[in-house]
Amino acid sequence: METILKTIQTSSAICATLAIVAGLFALNVHSRINPAQAASPQLPMAPELVGTNAQWLNTNGKPLTLNSRRGKVTIIEFFAFQCSNCKANLATYKKWATKWEKQGVEVVAVHTPELPAERDPKNVAAYARENGITFPILIDSSGANWKNWKQQYWPTIYVVGADGRVRYQWQGELEYNNAGGTAQVERQIEAAIADTRKPTKVVKTEDEWQRILPPMTFEVLRHAETENAYSGDLWDNHEAGIYRCAGCGLELFSSTTKFESGTGWPSFYQAINRNAVEEKSDYTMGMERTEVVCSRCGGHLGHVFNDGPRPTGLRYCMNSAALSFQKAQR
Repeated sequence: METILKTIQTSSAICATLAIVAGLFALNVHSRINPAQAASPQLPMAPELVGTNAQWLNTNGKPLTLNSRRGKVTIIEFFAFQCSNCKANLATYKKWATKWEKQGVEVVAVHTPELPAERDPKNVAAYARENGITFPILIDSSGANWKNWKQQYWPTIYVVGADGRVRYQWQGELEYNNAGGTAQVERQIEAAIADTRKPTKVVKTEDEWQRILPPMTFEVLRHAETENAYSGDLWDNHEAGIYRCAGCGLELFSSTTKFESGTGWPSFYQAINRNAVEEKSDYTMGMERTEVVCSRCGGHLGHVFNDGPRPTGLRYCMNSAALSFQKAQR
């Protein structure tokens, strides 16, 4: 896991240890996984949470496992209830617990004690009640989870993706010295949620695509050719409905975002959702452009430009041959 030291900060728990050698400085250690690696199978698998029924709070007496949460995003936060930096993060954890609840995201707190009062599970339960914590808490009295996760600091936050892999780690208080941790972690949570919605890839050989696609559609989708302006049958289509990928049938654009661009190609100011299309740098034809491809089959659709109408200011300039149209049912 890539580790980047940003600034210096610590929880009150480790401050007691470090104060002797570091004076009254606070230690902020921010570790993260490069977001570009977020979908990589090389990312570490999150260690399974271990604990008996009695060690869990707010779960109706049932242990929670990461294995049971496959397909959903989980936020793991290690804390100690007397840690001042952990307390500073608490309001954000509570916000996260409700913000993405409908998307299946869950915050799971792991309480690993350091100071004497933190070792009594009754004190942990009392702290949870007094502070209105309703998300699951695992009382890690023996430090088994702390060891399994190779923990160093209170607090530490992990974003675990739907595949059970650790996507991101933040160590320390989120907003200590204007660190901006809240926004950074939230971006990773949003990205992890988005990945759960990504369509399953459709992969075929060149020969297979050529057998099932009309000649012009094959050249556009698989060889990134461009049809002549005004030659397609969808640039002036005004009917209500959905525009799909002509190769794999994925929904790409809605007629509600289609507009007349005067270019002779179907134009839209946004895709039907953030996972419908992917954008790539394109340096062909002696110019730099942004290519748009179907996120399911990788078929070339066209290009996107920054000269479209509100609210996005974008113009997705698509090839008719790359699209199929499904008329809305009345």
